[in-house]
Formats: sequence, C-alpha cells, structure tokens
Amino acid sequence: MKKIISLAVISIFLLAYMPANAFTMYGNSAGIGPDLVSQLDISGSPLAGTLVQNFNVSSGNGRGVVVVGNILYSTQVGDPNIYKTDLTTGLPLGSITTSVASMSTLAWDGSTFWTSDYTGNNNAYQIDINGNTLKTIQLSFAGNNYDGMEYFNGKLIANRGDAATGPYDVYDLDGNLLQAAFITTTGSSTGIAFDGTYFYTSNIFAGTLSQWDGTTGAFIADIALSGNGYSFLIEDLSVDYAQRPDTGNPVPEPATLLLLGVGLMGISGYGRKKLS
Repeated sequence: MKKIISLAVISIFLLAYMPANAFTMYGNSAGIGPDLVSQLDISGSPLAGTLVQNFNVSSGNGRGVVVVGNILYSTQVGDPNIYKTDLTTGLPLGSITTSVASMSTLAWDGSTFWTSDYTGNNNAYQIDINGNTLKTIQLSFAGNNYDGMEYFNGKLIANRGDAATGPYDVYDLDGNLLQAAFITTTGSSTGIAFDGTYFYTSNIFAGTLSQWDGTTGAFIADIALSGNGYSFLIEDLSVDYAQRPDTGNPVPEPATLLLLGVGLMGISGYGRKKLS
C-alpha cells in the first residue's frame, strides 16, 4: 500500500509541473505571396505564442487553414483549390478542386470541409474530400466576404464581414441562427478556431489572438505572438481537428496516461494483496 501511495504522490508532483494549456495553433496569413502558414507554440502563463516554423503552402494570398493529423489544408484568394501540405516534410501533396471560386475560410467537421465564399455573398458550403459541394446555406448575419467561420459541436460560428469587428454568431448546419453575438470583439477580428474547450480569434492588424470561453463566449485573454520579426496577418486559424473531441479521436495527454498507469498498478497491487 505504501508503494501505491508513493507512486500516486510522484504522479501528482509530475502533473503539477507539466506545462498547462500548451498546444499548437496554425495561422494562415494574408500577403502577396507566397502563402505562408505559421505553426505557433502557445504556452506559458499568461499564454503567449511563439513562431515555430512557416509552411510555404501555395503561391498566392492566403486565407483558410485546416490541420487534420499530419496534413495541412489551405486556401488562397481567387482560387477554387484546397491545397494539401505534409506537416512532417513541408512538401506539397497536391490539391482538391472545388466549385467555390474563392474561399475565405476553411473548417472540418470530422469528415467534410466547411468553407465560405470570398466573391461577395454570405454563403457557407459543405464540401467533401473530393471537392464536391454537398450543401450550400446562407448565414443571415454574415456580411459579404465574411472571413471568420468555424465548425464546432455540430454547429457553425461566423463573423459578419471582411476583417470586421465581431460579433460572431452561431448557426445550425442548415443556416438557422441559433445565437446572435455569442462572441463580441472590439478590434478587427478574422479567423476563429475551437479546441474543444475554448475559442480563439485572430486580431489581424494587431498580430495577436484572443481566447474566449467555449460555453459562454466571454473574453478570457489576449495572446501576444512573436516570430523574430515576422509580421502576422492571420486570416484563419486551426488546431489539429484530429485531437478535438467533436471532430476526431483525441490522444490522451502524457499526464493522463501516467495517472491511468498508476491507477492500474494500484488496482493490480491491491488485488495481489487480497489474494496473499
């Protein structure tokens, strides 16, 4: 029993000293080309973002980004293609041709993409992995060329214009408004990402992110970004959708595995003691 207690104490000690709220974020920045998607390490207290590397994903003016496992998907202005990049090698993996002439956002629902049109309407499109349009809906509060949209828990959240101030409104997957002004921003906010607990928006001209409560939409904190002189103009954001509980199969954190192992050891030890 003493051994079991000692292992539990050690695991709690290790858990206490593991980095809290550390994760990876990807941001696609606007520009004249090439299109660069930044991999950001978000960590610390308060949270801050540090540029790890930039991926050269295409030649144009960047907009949408989605990361699923080891594949980075991206879009650029005036182009119907969703580009694919290998996150391990940084090499291109081809592209998916769609019928949407210019995509401003990109999201993933676990099996299909959701995107918005950058040619002057408030449509949202569901697109399969082969580029076929499965559904076209209208988001009533979204203005022309809106450029912030995310899928979460069977719903969509979207802002109201191009580099516009919020708010961000919530819709069902048929375009029906569920909640207006769920998130209200004060600056020029574009891309939005969800990690299963929090929302993050890009303050495009400030070079920062903002964190929001995923249940109430309340503001939590701004996240400063640093990149050795790199200028962030982030249009869209993504965490790894494969790790989100609503869109993938989350991998247990090391601390969770450690505590699980300790628990199993404890049960095993308890069982041996009872049998002796």
